[in-house]
Amino acid sequence: MSEIIRNDTKVLVVEDDKSLRELLQMELSRTGYKVTATATGEEGLAVYREEIFNVVLLDVRMPGMDGVETLKQMRMESAIPEVIMFTGHGTIETAVECIKHGAYDYLTKPIKLDELEMLIDKACDKNRLRLENINLKLEINRFGNHRIIGKSQQITKVLETVQRWGATDEHVLVTGESGTGKELIARAVHDASRRSNKPFVTVNCGRFDANTAESELFGHMQGAFTGANKMRAGLFELADTGTLFMDEVSEMPLDVQVKLLRILETSTFRRMGGNHDIRVNVRFVFASNKILVDCVNRGEFREDLYHRINLLLIPVPPLRQRPDDIVPLAWYFIQQCNENDSRSWEITDESIASLRAYEWPGNVRELRNTIRRACILANEPIITPDLFPFAPQKAVYSPAAGVPRSEGSAFTAVPLWVVERDHIRKVLELVEQNKSQAAKLLEIDRKTLYSKLERYELEDVP
Repeated sequence: MSEIIRNDTKVLVVEDDKSLRELLQMELSRTGYKVTATATGEEGLAVYREEIFNVVLLDVRMPGMDGVETLKQMRMESAIPEVIMFTGHGTIETAVECIKHGAYDYLTKPIKLDELEMLIDKACDKNRLRLENINLKLEINRFGNHRIIGKSQQITKVLETVQRWGATDEHVLVTGESGTGKELIARAVHDASRRSNKPFVTVNCGRFDANTAESELFGHMQGAFTGANKMRAGLFELADTGTLFMDEVSEMPLDVQVKLLRILETSTFRRMGGNHDIRVNVRFVFASNKILVDCVNRGEFREDLYHRINLLLIPVPPLRQRPDDIVPLAWYFIQQCNENDSRSWEITDESIASLRAYEWPGNVRELRNTIRRACILANEPIITPDLFPFAPQKAVYSPAAGVPRSEGSAFTAVPLWVVERDHIRKVLELVEQNKSQAAKLLEIDRKTLYSKLERYELEDVP
């Protein structure tokens, strides 16, 4: 394990032998671990309850509460740290009992330091993978690839702010309409921070109610309420040393807002049913699609909490205010939808014009879904406007002098994506079957026109 990772690894030593305890603390600290040492099971359990460790080194035989009972009590408090047992009087029965109660491994004294360090590193890897798996389950419905696509001045300014705020350790508030990509911005803040290799945990406060919020955020002890059959770690605990992204924070119940404010002030929380405060090191990124000042004025959001989180603000502009990002985003979503398709996809000029003209009330999320839908409906690898769900605007066409037309007649040519066979026939008649002219009139390219002619069986129209 690298020294950088060891510097972030917290080890708790519970050993009654003073000389061994001091030796372990000195040697493990020298190799880079953050070590806390206690002399009894009671002291170790008290420290264990107040701080989140990665690995615990626990002696089996100690005066008072022995190692096996301490292990049981620790596992009732939290199942996250890995526990390594050691003793000078090892038996197979004792080892089996310790493993049964959740110990990671078992060593007999005298302890070899190089062997112990190797075992601690393996335990840390398991601990890290466990947390990553938990976080992956929490993120299963999240936007898959965390890339921010765009070239507009507006999004460039946002990314500059992300880099500036990400380098600090202060909490960040991301605001913007629904679908603008606030979660991607939050992820970018995390990636720009010194916590980038630590957990990034997300939670949507909009799905909370008064009964579930505390259990989700703070965790609970076994028996804390009906149905609490075992201890559960909360999101604050899972995000320790990393970043917790709290989306739609305006939807959080008021009574939970009070407890969130306390965590922001003290960096401690208490599980439901627990009687000990737990200290965490978490950087918060909040997001809201509502104007929080208005929520405060309506009594829906605490004013003191608003002033606490409104320190570093990142406003994300809606897609309609950054039209230069629409085409790059569209191409990105086309590539995502067809990553296993060997064909070369195209998007017609009139499709691009249509995408840029649309207001996008659902922002980037709506654009993504529109492109996905178009890729599914397309019979060939071409994105044409008739594949879009929104209604187009009509365009009035004035034919050139060389194009024949009846005296006094006026012809309104709407784009091909809102018409069917009879409109195409009228356009062809107007330009005397000149397909190049017809394609220009219909605001499509020739390849798309030929595809439409085949679809509507108009190839041989006289």
